[in-house]
Amino acid sequence: MQRGCNEEIILVTAAWTEAGRGTKPLRPFGTVREEATLGQLDQAFRNPRSPAANVTDRIRQWAAKDAADLEPELQRRAETQKSAAIKQLVAVGEAEARSLRRLLEDQRERVAKADAEPDDPQLSLLPEVAAEAEQRRRDRRHWKAKLERLASDIEQEPERVRQSYVVAADRLKTIRLVRLVAAMNEPEQRHRSRKEN
Repeated sequence: MQRGCNEEIILVTAAWTEAGRGTKPLRPFGTVREEATLGQLDQAFRNPRSPAANVTDRIRQWAAKDAADLEPELQRRAETQKSAAIKQLVAVGEAEARSLRRLLEDQRERVAKADAEPDDPQLSLLPEVAAEAEQRRRDRRHWKAKLERLASDIEQEPERVRQSYVVAADRLKTIRLVRLVAAMNEPEQRHRSRKEN
């Protein structure tokens, strides 16, 4: 049995400045600054504005380097989340295996109890209930075969369920690099407009 794919988005945030960009790698934020950045990103998605083309061009040239700088932190976070997901999968697999074992053992107990009931000696003596006696013999043969299958299933099926919760493959892929570009402040905009006039 194969389980579906589990996908998660892993975020890594860092401050980006052009100064020293060629010599200093990006350093990921801690939790507090990351939460603030994600709040700013959420706000930017609500009120999107595009930076000037020259700003976009300058930033874009660093994309591969920026992704490479953040890759170790992305890997570390991915491993942490993978470990947590594996623990959760193992727990679910173990719970389902125990549940299946109980179900099979209960079924075995019911069949064994039915099989252990003695035959009514009068069934073999009365011709009018011969069909019922023959059905009882067929039931016993079926129950014995079922008990053998259940014994095998009790040993094999819970393990098969556990194995269906094992991570068979994992993959980490950088999907997108998102940049928040600070808007130019008002005095700079006025200064530029004066120069242009």
